[in-house]
Amino acid sequence: MNIAPDLPNESLGAVLKTALDAVIVMRLDGTIAGWNDVAERCFGWSFDEANGQRMSELIIPPRFRDAHECGLTHYLATGEGPVLDKHIEIHALHRDGRELPIELSITRTSQFGKPVFLGFLRDISDRREAARRQELLIGELNHRVKNLLGVVAAIAHQTARSSSTIADFETAFAGRLASMGKAHEILTAATWERAPLRRLVEELLAAYTQGDGERVTVSGPDVLLAPRHFLSISMILHELLTNAVKYGALSNTVGRIALSWTLDHQTLKLIWIESGVPNVSAPSRRGFGSRMIELAVSHELHGTAASEWRADGLALTLTFGIG
Repeated sequence: MNIAPDLPNESLGAVLKTALDAVIVMRLDGTIAGWNDVAERCFGWSFDEANGQRMSELIIPPRFRDAHECGLTHYLATGEGPVLDKHIEIHALHRDGRELPIELSITRTSQFGKPVFLGFLRDISDRREAARRQELLIGELNHRVKNLLGVVAAIAHQTARSSSTIADFETAFAGRLASMGKAHEILTAATWERAPLRRLVEELLAAYTQGDGERVTVSGPDVLLAPRHFLSISMILHELLTNAVKYGALSNTVGRIALSWTLDHQTLKLIWIESGVPNVSAPSRRGFGSRMIELAVSHELHGTAASEWRADGLALTLTFGIG
């Protein structure tokens, strides 16, 4: 029985037994007379321990106790209670000293014999935590959207500067946005945590080789990249693939691409090798793609890039930390 002997009421016992929330019965003098099993699980006190204790001394945090006692005195004198018959959110005290956010409703009743206060309390810690996570996610989303818009604006500006015609701009800009979109799609599936490099490589290669994937070999261990690294690598690979289609290994029928990476003590080394390209020579000027790769490596990856123009192609090595 979770009811004090001075309240021997079967109906009240049924309320305490079947309620899904914590239910506390308080006498008009402020002492506890009823305490269901949910209240025991919520606050850590058994009914035998709670019975007869002052409510203000058991589960009300010290900073609220004077207000509780004054409110009770005021109600008994005037019949007015600002918190009665309302839902409020407040903190309650667990046995171990920690505070719990709760939803509370209190009503006065005489239907169980003696006049008592019935308090229904629900632990809303999970709800508060979910709201906190949602607030953090919204803030993070706003931050990412602003960053994304800045990147898109920069890409549009630089693409326009390096394009001789509107058609050239549309093709180059659409390709860069598609590559960025693919990276965002993979990151979203990974809830914007670390995402697999191999999946990014496979998705981009599938878009550019158009079924001719046998000319491209890929090797390397499974590696998960943080979003910032992931997005940078997606843009770098896009520029390399675009250049290969226009001028390099994918511009003819015999060219080959070998893409590999190694991981050593949180340092990733990614190697891109094109071969089978006749009459290769180093370009006389750097285009937007080359500048973008250099900026991405130095500013976003905080790494290094080393390129070697060979007789039949290009070898590019990127090195950066992923810790």
